[in-house]
Amino acid sequence: MQRKGFLWILLVMLLLSSAAMAQEATWEVPCFDAPYDGAYQDEERAITIKKIDVDQSVGYVVDVRIRDASAFRAELAQGGFETVSTMAQRAGAVLAINADDYGSHPYGVIMRNGEILRIHDTTRHMLAILPDGSFETVSDPAAEAPKALAERLQASGVQNTFEFGPVLVKDGQAVDFPSSFDVISTRSTRREPRTAIGMITPLHYVILIIDGRQPGYSEGVSLQTLQQIFLDLGAQTAINLDGGGSTELWFQGEIMNQPAGGHERKLSDCIWF
Repeated sequence: MQRKGFLWILLVMLLLSSAAMAQEATWEVPCFDAPYDGAYQDEERAITIKKIDVDQSVGYVVDVRIRDASAFRAELAQGGFETVSTMAQRAGAVLAINADDYGSHPYGVIMRNGEILRIHDTTRHMLAILPDGSFETVSDPAAEAPKALAERLQASGVQNTFEFGPVLVKDGQAVDFPSSFDVISTRSTRREPRTAIGMITPLHYVILIIDGRQPGYSEGVSLQTLQQIFLDLGAQTAINLDGGGSTELWFQGEIMNQPAGGHERKLSDCIWF
């Protein structure tokens, strides 16, 4: 009788182990090769980080895979503005980056955690995270009235939108930057610290963090260089987020990049996994 009980326990343990291994095996491979400079994996997310040198600049490419779109999260600052570190630690994040700093301006359709925080016209481009984990971008904000856009996205189940831009990649192709986009310079000679995010497939993302404004260490890159990196990595969609002194990569309690200005900037929000 004891032997039979032992065999049942052994069988259950083997089944649980096999299920865990099968789940682990379903992760897509990262969009870049080893060696890696950081990695984390649990049942909800798999994160891989690689340091890169590009065009006299230092940065990081981050591959993020999640099980469900609900794991693509945004944290809002308390009291208006906080550092990414503060927001990430409070949220229980493994990885966090600066987002669009929506609180520093009055424009755009801003949704966080399913709630519409603002409806206003804008020249900024939008990223919306759809319920299946895919990206929808809006690069012609005048094509749809802000109220109608907000209602459509909310009705479709969108939880978070981010407003900055420009859109870099759509349908796997480079996007021409429209003259109507006046938020930041799109000149090919303009090198800046950059934060940007792209989608390889739904629930599989790639993030670029490039330091800049630090002669002798990292000059920063143009939007055109940023765009080409995403294409080389196989991104189907990509958009530029807030950059400059806001650019930050936080991973497991550590700021991995070197923010311009020598310290973290206080912001209104962050993206975290």
